[in-house]
Amino acid sequence: MKKILIIDTKAGNLFSLKAAIERLGFSATILAAPDDNVFDGIVIPGQGRFGTVMKNLNANQWPDYLQQAKTKNIPMLGICVGMQIFFEGSDEDPEAVGLGWFSGKAQKLNFPKKPMVGWAKLDSNIWPQSIVYFVNSYAVKQSEHSIATTFYGEQFCAAVKQNSFVGVQFHPEKSSEAGAQIIAQALSGNTARSNGDLI
Repeated sequence: MKKILIIDTKAGNLFSLKAAIERLGFSATILAAPDDNVFDGIVIPGQGRFGTVMKNLNANQWPDYLQQAKTKNIPMLGICVGMQIFFEGSDEDPEAVGLGWFSGKAQKLNFPKKPMVGWAKLDSNIWPQSIVYFVNSYAVKQSEHSIATTFYGEQFCAAVKQNSFVGVQFHPEKSSEAGAQIIAQALSGNTARSNGDLI
């Protein structure tokens, strides 16, 4: 059974995420700070403000841990704000610095209603026709690492991928069977295009 680490960013319902991961046959552990355990995958949950999440990660020495995991190619899934922190920053908290793994930043978008709350279809070769659940006011407009987009007032990046780590702007743990498939793929390190080729 693969062991999955859920990082406690002090934001969001971690136990619903833990339950969603365990329903897929993984073992999930929530930690507020790194320890000596070895994990097969890592999830960075996704509610709360960009600046608050980064403050909590920095206070508990997570950035170095995550950088080492990235170097080792350990599967990693960032959800909502957990995806945004892969980038350089966010308009939500301009003084906060992200991990900087991707260039660009999250921006306040021209949504019909703020926040965006509800279901939207993904435009993606990897998850064609998938409808997933969003709760957000900020998002990354575009990225060279984008593997999915969606439209709500304007088009924005719904998911990114590089090597073994995946970021999604939506909440897969709230997205029924489509979300379960996305979590399973990301934590198994086998997110693939619709033709089956790994990316």
